[in-house]
Amino acid sequence: MSISSPPTVVEEPPEKAQHVADNEPEIVVFQPDDPEDPHQWSPRKKRGTVALTCAYAFCAVFGSAVYAPGEEKIRERFGVNADVSSTGLTMYVLGFGIAPLICPLSELSGRKLPYHLSWIFLVVSSACSAFIENIAVILLFRFFAGCAAACALNTGPGVIADLYAKGLHGMGLATTMFAFCALSGPCFATLVGFFIAAHTANALWVLRVQLFFALAMWPLLFVFPETYGPVILEQRAKRLRKGGRENAWAAHELHHRTVSQLLRGHVVRPFTMIIYEPIIQGAALWVTVTYGILYFFFEVYPIVFIEQHGIPFQLCGLMFLSVSLGMVISVVTFNYLVRMSEKVRIPLIEREGESLPMEETHLKVVIIACLCLPISLFWFAWTSGSETHWIAPALAGIPFGYANTAIFFSFTSYTSRTYSLYASSAAAANTFFRSVVASIFPIVAHSVVDALGTKWGVTVFAFISVAMIPIPFIFVRFGPALRARSRHAKEAREIITRMHRQEPDDRSSLEGKIESVAVVAVDSRDDKGQRAHTV
Repeated sequence: MSISSPPTVVEEPPEKAQHVADNEPEIVVFQPDDPEDPHQWSPRKKRGTVALTCAYAFCAVFGSAVYAPGEEKIRERFGVNADVSSTGLTMYVLGFGIAPLICPLSELSGRKLPYHLSWIFLVVSSACSAFIENIAVILLFRFFAGCAAACALNTGPGVIADLYAKGLHGMGLATTMFAFCALSGPCFATLVGFFIAAHTANALWVLRVQLFFALAMWPLLFVFPETYGPVILEQRAKRLRKGGRENAWAAHELHHRTVSQLLRGHVVRPFTMIIYEPIIQGAALWVTVTYGILYFFFEVYPIVFIEQHGIPFQLCGLMFLSVSLGMVISVVTFNYLVRMSEKVRIPLIEREGESLPMEETHLKVVIIACLCLPISLFWFAWTSGSETHWIAPALAGIPFGYANTAIFFSFTSYTSRTYSLYASSAAAANTFFRSVVASIFPIVAHSVVDALGTKWGVTVFAFISVAMIPIPFIFVRFGPALRARSRHAKEAREIITRMHRQEPDDRSSLEGKIESVAVVAVDSRDDKGQRAHTV
C-alpha cells in the first residue's frame, strides 16, 4: 500500500521525507468494526461483563446494611449507646463517598486494575473488623471497608458507559440492573443479618458473613475484562512495539502529565462537577435524599416493627422484602414505561410538535418515581403506630422501593449518557455527595425518632421530597440546553469522537498537542496494522 507524505515534509527531498515519516509516532485507533472496541463486543460478552459489574456492586453494598441487625448485640457486648453502635453503618457509607475521589483514576489506568486493588483492600478490612473485638478498631476498619467497596459502585457506571455509550436502550437496561443490585443489596443484607444476629452468640458474625461473601467473589475478578477504550489501545500499541513497530503509540501514552495535572483532571474534576454542573447537582440531590432515607429506614424499621408492632427480631428483615418487591417492579416495568413516555407529552413542559432528545424522553419516567416517593413516605409515617396493623407500613415499602430504584437508575443513566467518557468522574461526584450526606442519616435516626416520633420524623423527609419534585421537570424542559453548555460533557463527546477518527490533527488534540503525527488504524486481527493516509 502506498503511503502519502505528511504535509509537514511534503516539500522536503524524498530521502528526508521518508526519514521523518519513519520516525513519527503512529497513533493506534479503533476501526469501525474492531472487535477489541468495547462498543463492538458481542452481546454475550457485554451481558457477562455487566453481570459481573452488578454482582460486585451487590456485594459492596451488602456489607453496609448487614451490620445494622447486629447493633443491639454490639451495644451489649461493648457497652456503647445507640449512636455509637449505628456509627458502624455510618462509617461504611462514609467510605463510599471518600474513596471514589480516587476511582476516576480508572480513566488513566483502566477499569480492571482498580477492581483488583480495591477488592484486596476490602477483604483485608472486612477480616479486621470481623475478628478484632474492639469497637474503635471495628469502626475504623468499617470505614476502610467502605472505601474499598466504593470502587465497585463508582467504576460500574463507567464500565456500562464503555460498553453502551452508543446505545440508549442497552445502557438503560444495564443501568437498571446495576441500580437494582446496588440498591437491593442492603435490603437482602438486612434479611440475612437479622437471621444471623438472632441465631449466633457473637455480635461480629454479621460482619463475618460479608467477609465470606467478598472472598467468594474474589476469583471472578480474574475473568473481568478491561473495558476502557484508551487503555485497550495503549495495550495494543505496546504489543505492536514489541512486535517491531517501534513508532506505534496510543494517544493515551503520548500525553505526559504531571502529578498536579493528574490531580486537577481526575480528582478535582468530581468537585468541579458538583459545583458547576447543574445536571450533577440536581441528580445528586434526588439520589442523596432517596439513598439517605433507605439507610434511615435501617434504623427506623426495627423501632416500628419490633418495638411498636411486636414482630419477632429474626423476622424483622422480612419487612424489607416489600422494598425489594418495589425495586423488582421498577426493573420489570422500566422498558414499558420508557416506550409509553415517548408517546406522552407533558403539558407546559413539552411544546406542541416538539420532539425531545432520547435522553430527556427516557428521563420522563423518573417523574413517576419522584411522585411515588413522598406518597410512600406519608403512607409509612402515618401507619407506623401500633394502632395500625403492621401490614400497612410494610406495604408502604413497595412504592418506596420502586421510587428508590427508578430515581437511582434514571439519573445515573442520564448522567452516564451525558458525560460518557467521564462517567466515572460523574459517578464519583454523585457518590461523594450522596454518601457523605447519607452517612449522617443512621446516626440522627434515633435522635429524630426520640424527638418527633416515627410519624412526624418520617413526614419531615416526605415534605423535603415534595419540595424537590420540580427538578425532573426542569431537566426534561431544559436538559438539552444544559448538556450543550456543559464543558465536561462537550469535552467527553469530543474525545470519544476523535478516538474513532483517523485525522492526525484531531488525534493530536485528543491527549495533548502532538505535532505532525501519522495515524494508524490497527485491526486487532492483524497486529501489523497499516498506516493511514494523512490529510
